Amino acid sequence: MDSKRLLSGFLMAITMSFCMSLVMTLVNVGPTSAFPFLWMRGWFIGFCVAFPLSMFLPKYIQKISGKILKNKN
Repeated sequence: MDSKRLLSGFLMAITMSFCMSLVMTLVNVGPTSAFPFLWMRGWFIGFCVAFPLSMFLPKYIQKISGKILKNKN
């Protein structure tokens, strides 16, 4: 695996998990005093799922996208 793909996947996973955990924590618990702890906990768990998936899934998603687009033309 090349360093560009690894860095790109890392940055995408960290950004997406950070933003999604922020929104979902706000929706579920609101702005309480426990919010920062719950948000960081949610972000950590989300990142632990998102990073491996960002390394594994793109080639399969690209294949599926290619098949869908071929059928549309």
